[in-house]
Amino acid sequence: MRGRWTDRRNWPWLPRRIRFRVFGLIDVIALWVVVGALVGGGAWWGVDTYLDHRNYCSDSHELRRMGSSDECIGVTERPDALGDPDLKDVLGRIAGENEIAEKSGKRQVSVAVVMPYTARTPGAAMSPELIRHALQGAYAAQHVFNTGPNTKDTAIRLVFANVGEYLNYWSPVTRELVARTEDEQAPLVAAIGFPNSDSRTLDAVRSLAKHRIPSVSAALSANGMEDQYLFKVSPSNRQFAEALKGYVDANGMNRAKAFMIADSRKDDDYVSNLRNVFYEEFGAEYGIDHDPVDGRIGRYQGKKGPQQGKTGVFGQAVDAMCSAGTRTVFLAGRDADLEPFLRSIRLTTSCGDYPKDDPLSILRVSTGRDPGTESPEIRRIAENMNIQIVTAAAVDAPRWDHGGEQAPGRFQDFAAAYEGSFPHERHNALNDGYAAMFHDALSAVNRAVYQAYEDGGPPVTQDDVNRQLGQGSPSDKCAQCVPAATGDFTFADELEGPKGHWPVCKPVPIVTFPKENRSKSPLYRTYESASSTCPAP
Repeated sequence: MRGRWTDRRNWPWLPRRIRFRVFGLIDVIALWVVVGALVGGGAWWGVDTYLDHRNYCSDSHELRRMGSSDECIGVTERPDALGDPDLKDVLGRIAGENEIAEKSGKRQVSVAVVMPYTARTPGAAMSPELIRHALQGAYAAQHVFNTGPNTKDTAIRLVFANVGEYLNYWSPVTRELVARTEDEQAPLVAAIGFPNSDSRTLDAVRSLAKHRIPSVSAALSANGMEDQYLFKVSPSNRQFAEALKGYVDANGMNRAKAFMIADSRKDDDYVSNLRNVFYEEFGAEYGIDHDPVDGRIGRYQGKKGPQQGKTGVFGQAVDAMCSAGTRTVFLAGRDADLEPFLRSIRLTTSCGDYPKDDPLSILRVSTGRDPGTESPEIRRIAENMNIQIVTAAAVDAPRWDHGGEQAPGRFQDFAAAYEGSFPHERHNALNDGYAAMFHDALSAVNRAVYQAYEDGGPPVTQDDVNRQLGQGSPSDKCAQCVPAATGDFTFADELEGPKGHWPVCKPVPIVTFPKENRSKSPLYRTYESASSTCPAP
């Protein structure tokens, strides 16, 4: 006899029509197995869905959290997706311009701003200030183009492409950018940014180049950063060094007591190239060599880049430099290394103070005049020890803002527009040069889009923009040049002249600090020679 609970006929809650006798106990077990599987599967699906959504930075799933610091990596037009309150204002302004472009009825194209959007560690490729200033410069150029009278009924939309603070995530970003070239409403036609001379930057450029997408860098200067689809707004390290050479030849430097202090990082193309350029330009003439006994080169590990032991430690290099009685030193490093270098000089007993008639001259290269390189502490050390810092720069905002014959004609208008758009920024926000250089990088693309567009013609593509970028000429008073805040320029024509798409007729001012000395040499202009004179900047 079957028991009460194993016989379906005795289950009061079971409909009569299915109360037939089968293996009752087996049925009960099977029922609980099914219930358990459903509950377990639902829980697993819920947890998996939660984990999957947790890895994204927004509901749109455009940016994914990656790395130990959960950076929001990817491509987006949404300003809130990046989640950085420091960038809220400028990202919101760019998003507003994008929305106006979308509603304007004009033909739209997209341009990606490819760079780090986060700086959470001291070695990050860009500081929070540089990131913000760079985006502000891009916004200024976007606003001018979209609201100006000469747009040929086209509009620019900007998209944010975050490759991470160490540039590690270029691969998923470039894949997404390639896909956006097929967007019917606003196809991607170019990318700007790329501020760091690094092998990962070149990998990103080449990944885009495979799909014929041109890249316009705002600040690359290492001579090895070259590709047929890569255009540079900054002069090269070689050109910076040539500008320095013109200054030292005209103003006199102590050639007998020279030394080079060089960042030893091998993964940083900028500093490794600058070491080589300084050595090639000045080594033989200034007695700088690799002699194991009487060598004139000291090394340190720079502060920028992934942490690999202590950084910014100059002790041994500075002691060797001062023991040699050095009066001219070439600093092959980044801006962030200048202050610890001077601090080390102050603390090294073999250095001491330098005579007024024979100062220590530090020769270096920079994008601009970053406030960190002209800080009160640097001024105090330099003045007390009689040190002069001589910098070849791409941007000299403090002097250009006052005009003068060497100041680019458009800089004051750019500075006024910048201050009007960002009145909350510090008075020296333009000094680091990044706002002006990113403005000029996008201005180059703007001009190419304008030149490529034809009324009633097919939509502008990345091929059209790439072709126009390489077709400017500084002749005829630079009528075909990029209208730039840092001086009108064009790119070297690879078919007719030098390789590398470096800027032609770009001014390279020489800055001295803490005392401003007027150079006896003329203003250096890239590719200018006795037989080919550039128009006024």
